[in-house]
Amino acid sequence: MHVNNDPDFFGGAAGLVYQTNHLVLHIHFVLDKITYPGWEDIRNLVQVHSLYWIHEGKGTFLTNAEHHVQAGMLVYLRPGLEMSMRSEPESPLRMTMVLFDCAEYRYEAAVWKGITPVDKLRIPFLSKYRETQAEEIGQSFLHIQQEWFSGLAAGETMALPKLQMLLHKLHQMDQPDWKVADSGAFAAFEQIKRHLEHRYKENLRIERLAAEYSISASYLRKLFIQHTGMGPKEYLNHLRNEQACRYLQFTQYPVKEIAKLCGYVEEFHFSKMFKQSNGVSPSAYRSMERGAAYAQVSET
Repeated sequence: MHVNNDPDFFGGAAGLVYQTNHLVLHIHFVLDKITYPGWEDIRNLVQVHSLYWIHEGKGTFLTNAEHHVQAGMLVYLRPGLEMSMRSEPESPLRMTMVLFDCAEYRYEAAVWKGITPVDKLRIPFLSKYRETQAEEIGQSFLHIQQEWFSGLAAGETMALPKLQMLLHKLHQMDQPDWKVADSGAFAAFEQIKRHLEHRYKENLRIERLAAEYSISASYLRKLFIQHTGMGPKEYLNHLRNEQACRYLQFTQYPVKEIAKLCGYVEEFHFSKMFKQSNGVSPSAYRSMERGAAYAQVSET
C-alpha cells in the first residue's frame, strides 16, 4: 500500500486518538457512481466524512493540488475539506461513495461516558492497495452499497456494521513490505506508531526506533504531535496507561504484576506515572472504579 504523505491533508490532532471498536456511525448516503468521459463534479456535502473507492477508470481529484486517481485507490476526505473531481476522457471513473458522520463513545466500568465527534479518522487522504487488498476492500464497498439500497427500511442498519468492519480493516490492515525511504516520513511514523501499539510491553527506545526507520527523532516527534496530539514517548505512556486502567478495573492482578504487563520494570515508576496521568494511585483507581460500577449496578 502506498500512502499520500502530504501533511496538508492530515489536519490537526483533534479526534485522532480513538479506538475503532468505540466508533458510532451514521450513514448519510451511499452511491455507486458511474461517470462518463470528461465528467466533472464538486464535493457538495463537506461537513461529513467521505470515502471514495475507485473501482474502474482514471481521474483527477483537486484540492489545493492535483491528485491522480485510478482503480484500486481509496480517497478519504475529512469534514471541511473542499474538493472537485473529474474523469479522464478515455477511461471514466466508476466509484463507490460513502458519506457518514462519526463519533466515539466510551463505556467504562458499567458506565456510559458520553459521545465525542471524531474530526479526522486515521486514514490517509489517498491510498493505493495491492491487488489482493484492493479486491477485498472493493467487495466491502459493494456490500455496503447493496445493503444501503436493499429497498428495506432497515437498509442503514444492515449497512452500518459492514462500514464499521471496513473502517476497522482500513485501520488494522497489515502493511506490505515496502521501503520507508520510498514512501516518505509519514510511512515511517505509521510503522513506528504501529510498533508502539503492538509492543508497548517492551523496553522501547524512541531514538532507536527513529534511527531504524530512517527518520530524525525531532521530525518523528513533530509527526506524532500533528497526528495524535502527543509526542511518541507521551503516546507510549498513553497506551500503557490505557491498558493499566483496564487491568485494574477488570482483573485481580496485583499492581506489581500490572506494572510488568504494561512495560514497567519497577512498580514504583509505574505508580508514579499512573498517578501523573490519572490523579490517583493504581490502588485508589481500582477502588474508585469498582465502587462506581457497584453503585451503577445497585441503582439498576
